[in-house]
Amino acid sequence: MVSDTADIRVRSGADRGEKLRLLSLSDIDKRTAAYRRTIALIEMLEADAGGHDRLSTGERALIQRAAVTAALAEHLETRWLSGGEIDPAMYCTLGNALRRLLESVGLRRVPREVNGIDAEAMQIYERELAAP
Repeated sequence: MVSDTADIRVRSGADRGEKLRLLSLSDIDKRTAAYRRTIALIEMLEADAGGHDRLSTGERALIQRAAVTAALAEHLETRWLSGGEIDPAMYCTLGNALRRLLESVGLRRVPREVNGIDAEAMQIYERELAAP
Protein backbone atom coordinates (compact mmCIF):
# COMPACT_ATOMS: atom_id res chain seq x y z
CA MET A 1 0.00 0.00 0.00
CA VAL A 2 1.25 3.47 -0.80
CA SER A 3 2.24 5.41 2.29
CA ASP A 4 0.55 8.78 1.95
CA THR A 5 -0.08 9.51 5.60
CA ALA A 6 2.06 10.81 8.41
CA ASP A 7 3.59 8.54 11.03
CA ILE A 8 1.30 7.62 13.90
CA ARG A 9 1.62 9.97 16.86
CA VAL A 10 0.62 8.87 20.34
CA ARG A 11 0.28 12.32 21.97
CA SER A 12 -3.08 14.05 22.04
CA GLY A 13 -4.58 17.26 23.35
CA ALA A 14 -5.54 15.37 26.50
CA ASP A 15 -1.81 14.97 27.24
CA ARG A 16 -1.57 18.75 27.46
CA GLY A 17 -4.68 19.16 29.63
CA GLU A 18 -6.89 20.04 26.65
CA LYS A 19 -10.31 18.54 26.03
CA LEU A 20 -10.01 15.46 23.83
CA ARG A 21 -12.14 15.43 20.67
CA LEU A 22 -12.89 11.88 19.58
CA LEU A 23 -12.47 11.32 15.86
CA SER A 24 -14.05 8.72 13.60
CA LEU A 25 -13.37 7.54 10.07
CA SER A 26 -15.85 10.12 8.80
CA ASP A 27 -13.60 12.91 10.15
CA ILE A 28 -10.52 12.16 8.06
CA ASP A 29 -9.43 12.87 4.49
CA LYS A 30 -11.17 10.30 2.33
CA ARG A 31 -8.73 10.74 -0.56
CA THR A 32 -5.81 8.87 1.03
CA ALA A 33 -4.88 5.38 -0.14
CA ALA A 34 -4.97 4.23 3.49
CA TYR A 35 -8.57 5.40 3.94
CA ARG A 36 -9.75 3.93 0.64
CA ARG A 37 -8.11 0.55 1.38
CA THR A 38 -9.54 0.45 4.90
CA ILE A 39 -13.06 1.19 3.64
CA ALA A 40 -12.70 -1.49 0.95
CA LEU A 41 -11.63 -4.00 3.60
CA ILE A 42 -14.57 -3.01 5.84
CA GLU A 43 -16.99 -3.53 2.95
CA MET A 44 -15.50 -6.92 2.04
CA LEU A 45 -15.46 -8.15 5.65
CA GLU A 46 -19.04 -7.00 6.20
CA ALA A 47 -20.12 -8.78 3.01
CA ASP A 48 -18.36 -11.96 4.18
CA ALA A 49 -20.21 -11.71 7.50
CA GLY A 50 -23.62 -11.49 5.82
CA GLY A 51 -23.89 -7.79 5.06
CA HIS A 52 -23.82 -4.52 6.97
CA ASP A 53 -27.53 -4.64 7.70
CA ARG A 54 -27.24 -8.05 9.40
CA LEU A 55 -24.42 -7.12 11.78
CA SER A 56 -24.67 -5.89 15.33
CA THR A 57 -22.98 -2.66 16.36
CA GLY A 58 -20.30 -4.69 18.13
CA GLU A 59 -19.63 -6.82 15.06
CA ARG A 60 -19.34 -3.69 12.90
CA ALA A 61 -16.88 -2.19 15.42
CA LEU A 62 -14.78 -5.38 15.38
CA ILE A 63 -14.82 -5.43 11.58
CA GLN A 64 -13.64 -1.82 11.47
CA ARG A 65 -10.76 -2.68 13.84
CA ALA A 66 -9.94 -5.73 11.75
CA ALA A 67 -9.88 -3.64 8.56
CA VAL A 68 -7.56 -1.02 10.06
CA THR A 69 -5.30 -3.77 11.43
CA ALA A 70 -5.26 -5.51 8.05
CA ALA A 71 -4.42 -2.25 6.28
CA LEU A 72 -1.51 -1.66 8.67
CA ALA A 73 -0.26 -5.22 8.12
CA GLU A 74 -0.49 -4.74 4.34
CA HIS A 75 1.50 -1.53 4.67
CA LEU A 76 4.28 -3.35 6.53
CA GLU A 77 4.22 -6.21 4.01
CA THR A 78 4.54 -3.79 1.11
CA ARG A 79 7.35 -1.91 2.81
CA TRP A 80 9.27 -5.14 3.49
CA LEU A 81 8.67 -6.58 0.01
CA SER A 82 9.93 -3.30 -1.46
CA GLY A 83 13.22 -3.74 0.37
CA GLY A 84 12.45 -1.55 3.36
CA GLU A 85 12.91 -2.40 6.99
CA ILE A 86 10.03 -3.30 9.30
CA ASP A 87 9.66 -4.30 12.91
CA PRO A 88 9.03 -8.08 12.80
CA ALA A 89 7.49 -8.00 16.28
CA MET A 90 5.00 -5.33 15.18
CA TYR A 91 4.13 -7.37 12.09
CA CYS A 92 3.54 -10.49 14.20
CA THR A 93 1.50 -8.48 16.71
CA LEU A 94 -0.70 -7.13 13.92
CA GLY A 95 -1.13 -10.61 12.46
CA ASN A 96 -2.15 -12.08 15.79
CA ALA A 97 -4.49 -9.18 16.58
CA LEU A 98 -6.09 -9.55 13.14
CA ARG A 99 -6.60 -13.28 13.64
CA ARG A 100 -8.28 -12.69 17.01
CA LEU A 101 -10.52 -9.96 15.60
CA LEU A 102 -11.55 -12.13 12.67
CA GLU A 103 -12.23 -15.08 14.98
CA SER A 104 -14.45 -12.79 17.07
CA VAL A 105 -16.65 -11.95 14.09
CA GLY A 106 -16.15 -15.33 12.43
CA LEU A 107 -13.70 -16.31 9.72
CA ARG A 108 -16.47 -17.89 7.69
CA ARG A 109 -18.24 -16.37 4.74
CA VAL A 110 -22.00 -16.12 5.11
CA PRO A 111 -23.78 -16.32 1.75
CA ARG A 112 -26.72 -14.03 1.13
CA GLU A 113 -29.72 -14.55 -1.08
CA VAL A 114 -29.18 -12.55 -4.24
CA ASN A 115 -31.08 -11.79 -7.41
CA GLY A 116 -29.75 -12.44 -10.92
CA ILE A 117 -27.81 -9.16 -11.23
CA ASP A 118 -26.23 -9.49 -7.80
CA ALA A 119 -25.36 -13.15 -8.43
CA GLU A 120 -23.18 -12.09 -11.36
CA ALA A 121 -21.46 -9.46 -9.22
CA MET A 122 -20.92 -12.07 -6.51
CA GLN A 123 -19.25 -14.44 -9.00
CA ILE A 124 -16.87 -11.66 -10.06
CA TYR A 125 -16.13 -10.88 -6.40
CA GLU A 126 -15.41 -14.55 -5.59
CA ARG A 127 -13.11 -14.87 -8.63
CA GLU A 128 -11.18 -11.78 -7.50
CA LEU A 129 -10.79 -13.25 -3.99
CA ALA A 130 -9.54 -16.55 -5.38
CA ALA A 131 -7.02 -14.88 -7.72
CA PRO A 132 -3.42 -14.88 -6.48
